[in-house]
Amino acid sequence: MSWIIILKLLVVAAALVMFVRRPSLVWGVGLLSVTTAVLLDTFLGTFGREELLAEFGFFFYIISGALFAGATVWVWGLLRPVVETAVPTANTEQIIENKPTRGPAFDQQMLYDEIRSRLGREDILDLIFDLGLNENDVMPLDQDTNQLVLNIMDRAAANGQSGALALAVERILTPPPPENLPRLEKIDSDSPATILRHYLLAHYDLTQLQNIAAALHIDWERLAAGSKQTKVRSLLLYLYRRNQVGELIDQLRRLAGISADT
Repeated sequence: MSWIIILKLLVVAAALVMFVRRPSLVWGVGLLSVTTAVLLDTFLGTFGREELLAEFGFFFYIISGALFAGATVWVWGLLRPVVETAVPTANTEQIIENKPTRGPAFDQQMLYDEIRSRLGREDILDLIFDLGLNENDVMPLDQDTNQLVLNIMDRAAANGQSGALALAVERILTPPPPENLPRLEKIDSDSPATILRHYLLAHYDLTQLQNIAAALHIDWERLAAGSKQTKVRSLLLYLYRRNQVGELIDQLRRLAGISADT
């Protein structure tokens, strides 16, 4: 019987690990359903299944129904991205129907497919940044990537940014080489945020970025943890929210030996 207990613990541990790695409503429901089912089965097996079932009576069927519903929500949450990728959802069709007048209708579907197939999660977050969107306005509660992409396209269409969205996607897929970016003396606080993001990514490594943050009295550890891509985006968001982008540019110019009067 010991191997059965070990197997149960492994199942719960696997669900816990997935929830920690991908904290979302779907994996929260899955973790709760798996843990409850394992505990209930262990409890029944320890204290006598038949006797306890008789004691629980109709209440046992209520618990079983709740566990079944939780498992159904969990499985559907896992399968939904696959289904929506294979078959366009009603929301996708609605976006296509309500597209801006520029460009043929199928461009929206092609753009959706390109984002889903070629952009990773970090790239999509960069896309939100480049468009100047608020993450809280487009991020779904269950962290579903398909819905996130649809929300971005919907918000971009509402803001008249469909052309900017396509251009931003292209720039993320093929970042401009350093020599094609504006020179530092031509960049100021009014320059597009995406220019600054590409400039930092092209010209500085993580150590240099950390030193720049320290010079600006920014706690590096308080920025979002992750790759260079994540750190650059988090640093810029921090500065834009506090109207300190000019201080960043001044610091970059000092490091490059460019006079403030240039």
